[in-house]
Amino acid sequence: MENGTNIKQILKEQYKTAKNLKTRSLLHSYNTNKIDWNNWCFSQMQIPNKAKILELGCGTGDLWYENRHFIKNDWNITLSDFSSGMLENTRKNLERVNYNFSYEEIDAQDIPYENEYFDIIIARHMLYLVPEIEKALSEIKRVLVNGGIFYVTTNSHDSMSELNTLVEKFDSNMGLHNNGMCHRFNMEGGYLLLKKYFSQVKMDVLQGNIVVDYAEPIVTYKASTIKGTSVLIGNKRQQFTEYLEDYIKKNGSISITTKSCIFKAKK
Repeated sequence: MENGTNIKQILKEQYKTAKNLKTRSLLHSYNTNKIDWNNWCFSQMQIPNKAKILELGCGTGDLWYENRHFIKNDWNITLSDFSSGMLENTRKNLERVNYNFSYEEIDAQDIPYENEYFDIIIARHMLYLVPEIEKALSEIKRVLVNGGIFYVTTNSHDSMSELNTLVEKFDSNMGLHNNGMCHRFNMEGGYLLLKKYFSQVKMDVLQGNIVVDYAEPIVTYKASTIKGTSVLIGNKRQQFTEYLEDYIKKNGSISITTKSCIFKAKK
C-alpha cells in the first residue's frame, strides 16, 4: 500500500475539485432501487436538539442539500474536507440552503477541536481514504461527547462485484477489478475496528442494482477512479468500451449489485 504521504498526494489530486466524485455518482442514477442515498442516510441519523455536528469529508454537501428542509435552526453544523477545492464546491452547492454552515479544511487524523466538543460526527464513504484510519478513529472518539454518535458509511466487499469481474476478464493488469481503497474499511471489517473505539456499534444496509444498456456510464465511472484516471485512457479506454458494448449486445444489459451500510457507533 502507498505510504501516508503518497496517499495524501494522490487524494489531493483526485479530489481537488468535485469533478471525479460527480462523475462517479452518475452511474448510480441507473440504480433500480430509487431510495435516495442522501435521504436514506439522513433518516438513519438521530440528531438531538442544539447538537454540534461535524461532517468529515463532506464532498459536495449533498447530504445537507437533499435534506435541507429537515435542518434545525438550533443545530451547529461544521462541514469539513481535506481539499479546499472540494470545500469551495460544497459552499457553492449550499448557497441556496437557508442555513449558516461553517466550513473548515480538516485532516481527520488531527481534528482541531477540544475534547468532547461534538455531539454528532459524520463520515460518509471517506474513512477508507484516510492514511491512518485508527488515528482518525482515536481523534473522532476524542472530540465526541460521551454518548455522542459517529455515523460512518462504506461499501460491502460484494458491491460492484459483477463490474469488477468484467474488468478483470477484460484486462486484470489494469488493476481496476476492485473497489479501490474500500477494502481498508468496508462493511465486513468495519464493525470490529469500530468496536475497538466505541461502546456500541449498530449497522443498517442499503442494497440496490444498477442496470445499464450502454457502455459509456460504466467506462466513465471506472475512468474517474484514482487509478483509472491514468490507466483507462486513449486506446485502452476505447477497447474497454468496445468490450462492454459486445457484452451488452449479447446479454441485453449489464447488471451491477450495490451494497452499502451505515454504522452507528456510540461513544
